[in-house]
Amino acid sequence: MFSKFFKQQTDFEKALFTSSILNSKPFLNIADLKQLMQGFPQEKQLICRTPQPIKKTFQKFFQSLPDKVSYRVKLKILATCHVLLDDFMHGEQFSESLLDWDGFRYKEKNQDKEKFIMMYFEMLQRLANGLHLLKMAKSQKTYTLDSFIENQSNYYKAINLLTVIFNYMPIIKSELDKHQEEIIGEIVLLVWNDVIAIYLFFEKIIMEFILDFQSIQYPIFFQVFNLVPDYIRLTQQIQQFYKLNDHFQEEKQFTEPQWKVVDQKMLDELELFNQKLKIQSARGRLVKNKSKASFSTQLLSPQHQSSGSFLFGNTTLGYVKRLSTVDDPFDNSEEVSKKYKIMIK
Repeated sequence: MFSKFFKQQTDFEKALFTSSILNSKPFLNIADLKQLMQGFPQEKQLICRTPQPIKKTFQKFFQSLPDKVSYRVKLKILATCHVLLDDFMHGEQFSESLLDWDGFRYKEKNQDKEKFIMMYFEMLQRLANGLHLLKMAKSQKTYTLDSFIENQSNYYKAINLLTVIFNYMPIIKSELDKHQEEIIGEIVLLVWNDVIAIYLFFEKIIMEFILDFQSIQYPIFFQVFNLVPDYIRLTQQIQQFYKLNDHFQEEKQFTEPQWKVVDQKMLDELELFNQKLKIQSARGRLVKNKSKASFSTQLLSPQHQSSGSFLFGNTTLGYVKRLSTVDDPFDNSEEVSKKYKIMIK
């Protein structure tokens, strides 16, 4: 009779409910997160598992979450999700389960708290959708102008993701101002780790472009040149995000990078070169069109209709050969300082 109304807890649920993830204490225990990735084993097991069991573990995690929990526990659950997304071995499997989760059913009466919870949940969903980009950014692999075309879509994704996160900044700042939960500071640090990785991924291609713009192919120049305004805007926004540091004690602050700011002199130089390339490109199209028209006339003449031999002239302008020999475009050499101004606070 009672079994119809009461469901007996599984070992997994018992372990989850007694962990720091769901208790009322203000901190998360890293050991609990590691155990979660192993399915809260009752006996010692190998950490390495096949994808299917770990995926079932993550599904059970979301299915086991209680409907009604406190604001603090919600924050801890979402922070747990954030950490698991960043896990090298299982992040991809976890992202699939996170994207299937609808979030918390119980809504806070406090609108400010509810707004922050919804904001953080939406941010995690976007990070889960952009997990491939996040892994690229954190891999520290060198992506250069030579590989720009194949990675072009990822730079647009980086711009969009950073723009969305920076739009959440007023909500984050509002919660920090109230100092209601210490874990909010940990959440901001988690967000910063993602933000700075994506920003530096984007910054690197812009800085290489600024050093090599006179020697790269026309199409790549135009495409990367159009990203410079986004870089300038995002640089200003991430500097504002860094100022959230003011809410933390010195030992908990995150390190400020050396901001590489494109100054007006550099912008003028880029614009001048852009106009020059546009003129050259227009002349090239004109020459090509004239050549096509001449070729069509030749095809219509009796001589060429009977001969069956067509003379194809080389009408393309070709591309400027890339001559850069710079080994590290991000050092603080004299050559670099001429191209952009490094602001150090």
